Amino acid sequence: MAFLTRSLVPLAATFAAAVAGLAFPAEAMATSFGQQPIDPNLVVPVASPIRQGALYNLLILEQVPNRRQCWQEQTEDNGPTVVDPLLLTFDFAGSCDRKTDSNGYSVRINGEDLGVQYRLEIAQRQDDLVLLARPTRDRSLPVIEIGRTQGRAEGLLRIQLNPGWQLTRRLFNGQPTGHIYVTHDAPLTPGPVATAPQPPAVGTSAPTPPLIPSTTPIVPAPAAGGILPPPQPNLPPVSVRPTAPPVGNTEVPPSPSQGSPLRVVVPVAGPSTLPQVRAVEPSAFRTTVNGEAMIQAGVFQDPQRAEEMRQRLAAARLSAQVIGGSGSAALPTTPVATPAPNASHFRVIVPMQSPETLQQVRNVEPEAFRATVEGQTVVQVGLFQERQRAEEVRQTLVASSLPATIVAAPAPAVVTTPVIPNVPRGQTVVVIDPGHGGRDPGAVGIGGIQEKVINTTISNRVRQRLQEAGLTVLMTREGDQWVDLDARAQFANRARADAFVSIHANAISMARPEVNGLETYYLASGERLARSIHNSVLRNTDMRDRGVRQARFYVLRHTTMPAVLVETGFVTGAEDAARFRNPTAVNQIADGIARGILDYLGR
Repeated sequence: MAFLTRSLVPLAATFAAAVAGLAFPAEAMATSFGQQPIDPNLVVPVASPIRQGALYNLLILEQVPNRRQCWQEQTEDNGPTVVDPLLLTFDFAGSCDRKTDSNGYSVRINGEDLGVQYRLEIAQRQDDLVLLARPTRDRSLPVIEIGRTQGRAEGLLRIQLNPGWQLTRRLFNGQPTGHIYVTHDAPLTPGPVATAPQPPAVGTSAPTPPLIPSTTPIVPAPAAGGILPPPQPNLPPVSVRPTAPPVGNTEVPPSPSQGSPLRVVVPVAGPSTLPQVRAVEPSAFRTTVNGEAMIQAGVFQDPQRAEEMRQRLAAARLSAQVIGGSGSAALPTTPVATPAPNASHFRVIVPMQSPETLQQVRNVEPEAFRATVEGQTVVQVGLFQERQRAEEVRQTLVASSLPATIVAAPAPAVVTTPVIPNVPRGQTVVVIDPGHGGRDPGAVGIGGIQEKVINTTISNRVRQRLQEAGLTVLMTREGDQWVDLDARAQFANRARADAFVSIHANAISMARPEVNGLETYYLASGERLARSIHNSVLRNTDMRDRGVRQARFYVLRHTTMPAVLVETGFVTGAEDAARFRNPTAVNQIADGIARGILDYLGR
């Protein structure tokens, strides 16, 4: 027997949910996904130690029937169950898959996903480790306990799920996906009041001081379902690890000269309104305006962008309207550093707290790169003219437990928006997006190999092959230039492209050279394109298959055509790094991508 392992980081799920007995915010969303039971004997949730046990991540192992066994368990008397992942001692290619991004699992309760509101984390409770679903933004929401390790020991520990909880597989259009739900099928009811300390976020690295144990006394186990109400005012204090302060002065709000934000909303006419709006704008959510139920499809500083969204919704026969930005669903206040006199842009940054920070951010947004702000090393994600765009990225990072901040920045010295040539009507247009470039090398791997060089080489070869087939191919960058995220997405939108393909190379710790393989990501309408490209590359190469997955990367969220992001291998992987140094092997990857695009377009 063998099993697939999915090393899962804190969740940034897709949809919010309403749980009976609890008052969730008006932005709670319905889900269009289903679920499929997984044999509990074939899947196990594990608390995996990091930083010598100072923190723990969630790891989910799944056994593939009739394959080589990949884990063993040993239980001490009245102690926790220690899990030995045998995949570490043999080649698990074709049997075990390792997930390292935020698309691997999410919480699902009573048939709906707890999306933006909750993340999964493992908290330390004296002599126990507890799997929790913790609110990401609204601290008035309850903390949900899902399971415990039933003690502490060295190594990886099995999490014993509380009654009513199980692991299931996500279904999309009735088909199983690689995504796993931590599921409770019945409405949950609140348990007794418990002191719920706020430990450091899972998957993030904090400053050097060690974790300070909680001084909170042990509380009774939660009631059925495990909901812990929010902390009460008179609870005893809890000591936690300090977090890094935001970069820059955080007391100055955005310039009022930008004007009030505009919201695009659609009145709720029935249960089908939200799915209809989300078919046009996947990030839409429920809200209220003057006491009336609405679906909000975006907040904009630019009236033209708001009107464009309204027209897109109107074209789908939805009665959309643009209203002033005041009200309950306005953007939450977020810190913005004091702008320089010539500041006109916003960048999203995460303090560089450890060598792993860059990769943690890149798991959420592959275009992230190192930068310096006021002498402090940070990871930067994008440079945006609209604060709303920056806020969307910040929220995505925060939902993955990364302490993101928005800082003001001057306009770039060089215009980074690519120019769209005149395209004759009736032409099939494909936009190829070579990731990173210019001052941003992307990931740097074995032997100093730079991701931006790989991306450029593969992208140029893909363009050549598509042009030979008679397609019109546009590039978001022609040479070694830095192009921001929004410019890449808007370039494809203005070009009215038929397909958008962003090309990247993956990375993990340099201590993990055994991790190699192809990953392809999509969102919404891009699944067929993603699978066509992924399968074509695998047919054309001997690469390892790490799967086709959904992801909410910025360039996938903000393009209006079928869009995918291809991770063509790991610059930190021994096999893939050698492949990237072989021109013939690189051409095989590029030709596979081109053939997949052509197959998708029926050419």
